[in-house]
Amino acid sequence: MVYGKVAMIPIEFEHKTLRTTLQLNMTLSEAQTDCIQQLNALDEWRKMDVQQRKLIQNQTAKRHDKYIKEKKFQARDWALLYDSRYKDTMGKLQTRWLGPYEIEEVLKNGAICLTTIDPV
Repeated sequence: MVYGKVAMIPIEFEHKTLRTTLQLNMTLSEAQTDCIQQLNALDEWRKMDVQQRKLIQNQTAKRHDKYIKEKKFQARDWALLYDSRYKDTMGKLQTRWLGPYEIEEVLKNGAICLTTIDPV
């Protein structure tokens, strides 16, 4: 049951189960069926928990994606390239952008072919 191995129940637990069944005025078969029902209920609780977790993750992703604006690039547009080498250590007034570049072609997979623009 746990990590692919069968659980071993010591005799002490069986005696405690017998003791509790006698205290609750139940027969041994009734106690066993009650135990099986509790295990089935635990499985149902786990399934409900997984569904709830997926629902919350989807809601969080939807809320996050709401603020993302998708930019469609076209050929002959101008663009700047973000220089990520200096994202952590950079002066306050220095730029993090390279360029300008001209978009030569936009491929189907979203990749963009750039050409440099020579400043005159």
